[in-house]
Amino acid sequence: MGRKKSLKLAEVDYLPNVFSYSLGNIEERLLKYLAKDRPFVLELGCGRGDYSIKLAERNPEKNFVGVDIRGARIWNGSKKAEELRLKNVAFVISRAEFLTEIFKKIKFEEIWIPFPDPFPKKRSTNRRLIAPGFLERYSKITLPGAKIHLKTDDEGLYNYALEVLTEKNVEIINNYHNLYANDNLNFEESIKTKYEEQHLKEGKTIKLISFKLR
Repeated sequence: MGRKKSLKLAEVDYLPNVFSYSLGNIEERLLKYLAKDRPFVLELGCGRGDYSIKLAERNPEKNFVGVDIRGARIWNGSKKAEELRLKNVAFVISRAEFLTEIFKKIKFEEIWIPFPDPFPKKRSTNRRLIAPGFLERYSKITLPGAKIHLKTDDEGLYNYALEVLTEKNVEIINNYHNLYANDNLNFEESIKTKYEEQHLKEGKTIKLISFKLR
């Protein structure tokens, strides 16, 4: 591990807008940091928090929570949010499997899942963030009618998502196999993460599926 990454990991748990699963009481601490009476939006597998930060800038009336297991990446998002003086965005260091343990009171009106690990091997299917087990978790931490968005460059994950959503009889709102071939994208759909910029430079096609669980 490099020195810079080690320093980030030593500091990240104690940044004011970061809440680590290992320190417990995440939801209680989040509700003290963020305004309770605002709608909540979740970015899952947030990395540097590109979506959370850009959405928080544009929507000061909402709260944005980015969740990722990698503390060094969250450190970057935390520092960027502080630099921009954003008080409506926070970050949680945790595995996605713990979502229902963490969020008992907070219910999200929207979830963004930008470029998650596709876990291409068959034995890792249940680790995909669009797998049935995760859809069940999302149903427990969202409001009725909540929107969920999956953004990916991976053809296998995209096809798997469509298969799962069809089997679950989920309402698909938008389905773009080639997102940027469309001229009428809204601001949220057109946000580009660091990894997305890299994928586009490599000539990859970006896919987006937006849906409602109920």
